Amino acid sequence: MLASAALTFAQAGPELVASVIKALKEHPQPPRGRPAYITGRTASQLAETHGPDFVEVTGPPHLQTLLTGRGPTKSSTAGEPKLSEILAQWAKDKGLTFDDPNMTFEQFGFLAARKMHEEGSELYRTQQPSGLLDKVLTQAYLDTLLARIAAGDMVAITSALTHAIQGT
Repeated sequence: MLASAALTFAQAGPELVASVIKALKEHPQPPRGRPAYITGRTASQLAETHGPDFVEVTGPPHLQTLLTGRGPTKSSTAGEPKLSEILAQWAKDKGLTFDDPNMTFEQFGFLAARKMHEEGSELYRTQQPSGLLDKVLTQAYLDTLLARIAAGDMVAITSALTHAIQGT
């Protein structure tokens, strides 16, 4: 693979991570049309790797639930940390306020986790695709990457031909 492809993929990685973070913060999620409201922790877990012929963006396992939702629990084995603890921390991080002024974040986490364990998330229940990443890896973006590679190749070929003609 030519150096222009490796350089293009190296530049594309951070761009794609930034685009995914932006989508997570702004894209209206079905069924309510509100953004995913990720915490800084989720964003910090996004990473990119690249090589001479690829670029890849990876994220935490729970990122999949933002795309397809989370189904009901099928086993009685609790994970660590517990879903209720994760949801309570998320609510704290977001600074959520509750209609009931006596509700604590821990109570919210417990109730939300219980509903998810029984019924799955609302996104899962409605079976609507989130479309969360549809605006990130578009055909236009792929065309841009291809154009960057082609432009780099043209420069390299022109330079090689110039050196060959000049005999250097």
